[in-house]
Amino acid sequence: MTTVILAGLLATQAGSATYPVQPYYLYPADQPYHKAYEEAANKIAKEIQAWYKERVGTTFRLKPLIVKQSKLSYAQMRGGANPSEEVLADKQKMPRWWEGVEQSVGGWKDREVTWVFAQGGGGYAAANLIRTYAGIGMFGDWVLEPISGVREPAAITADLATWQVQGGVPMGTTAHELGHAFGLHHPDDYPGKSIMRWHGDYPKTDLLDHELLILRNSPYFVPNAYSAQAPWVDFENEDKMVWDTIVRVRGRGFKEGDELEFVDVKKTIVTRPMVIEPGAVTVRVPKEIGPGFIRARRGDLKGNAVPVNFYPK
Repeated sequence: MTTVILAGLLATQAGSATYPVQPYYLYPADQPYHKAYEEAANKIAKEIQAWYKERVGTTFRLKPLIVKQSKLSYAQMRGGANPSEEVLADKQKMPRWWEGVEQSVGGWKDREVTWVFAQGGGGYAAANLIRTYAGIGMFGDWVLEPISGVREPAAITADLATWQVQGGVPMGTTAHELGHAFGLHHPDDYPGKSIMRWHGDYPKTDLLDHELLILRNSPYFVPNAYSAQAPWVDFENEDKMVWDTIVRVRGRGFKEGDELEFVDVKKTIVTRPMVIEPGAVTVRVPKEIGPGFIRARRGDLKGNAVPVNFYPK
């Protein structure tokens, strides 16, 4: 059984956001600190905060930048405790960079975005949203060098890049990866201009309507975005779903009587699961649902919003 509820895109909650964004300027144990990197990271973090506010109508809470020198050498950050000869010979080999950054900042934290300006990262850029709103966004020298005007020869300098360090790409990269840390996906074939599709036009680009909807239901942008008493839906679920197919949605705390909502910018479709387990529900994806998010409900209690791109068969 499904129920359709019309929804307004611009319905947002007032007040400051609940969860913070923590920026870092991180550099390896065997590379020098650059004051120009710290100053540039501070400046761009505040600029990106304002960029989101202009588009969303509210913005994330930005904590003071942390400058941190890793206890790991550059080779260890790139290749682990015992880097291979290949890693030692070629600094563009970075098979363990994600883990090296994670270890260096003390791990990813629930209810916080870890936003890392990582010296030595070259063109590496990546982000994710996992666990209980643990957001991660990171990027390297091809952001730090263009925004600061300073190059670090021991790192992967911008000499090895082309379009990656031109125009709005470096600064747009920081906004793009932060969007992923908030849970936004690439918009694929959905029409419109978005920082999540192409970030080289920064700052003259926007967010799509469904991306605004997602952010306006995120605890990084609004207070009381979800109830801790409602069932939880894991962010590690599939980020693409197809109309009229049966999917198993993982989470925790599900009970009989709980419902799953499919939300886009125009409507909310409330669906009763076919199967309910404590750690998952099985539902049929409704037809005619646009990109947006899913969340569980228990009566008036709404759960966390998990972004999903929806497509016809």
